[in-house]
Amino acid sequence: MSFSRFLLPAVAVLTVTAVAAGCGGTGSSAPVATTQVSMAKSYRFDPKTIEIKAGQTVTWTNNDNFTHTVKVGGQDDHKVGRGDSVSIKFDKPGTYHYVCTLHSHDMHGTVIVQ
Repeated sequence: MSFSRFLLPAVAVLTVTAVAAGCGGTGSSAPVATTQVSMAKSYRFDPKTIEIKAGQTVTWTNNDNFTHTVKVGGQDDHKVGRGDSVSIKFDKPGTYHYVCTLHSHDMHGTVIVQ
């Protein structure tokens, strides 16, 4: 038996496990009715997509070990240190995309205002 005969199945199992670990949970893109978003460890917003009513305020709390930011659309970039939070009020219905400008490749989400 060759080494590659054992290596290929092991790599396949690790790949499937890694993909499954990053999917699902509240980090998925299905809207969640909440006004609280965590900047969770592993550079992500949790939940990623939320749904609120016009006039409500969303609070992002940094539960990670690193500084992050929250920038909604063309608004100012809010720096959020470890353990800190920032709150933004959404007065008008619409879909608002937000991002951590320090980690924009991984950290972005959506606020849907009804």
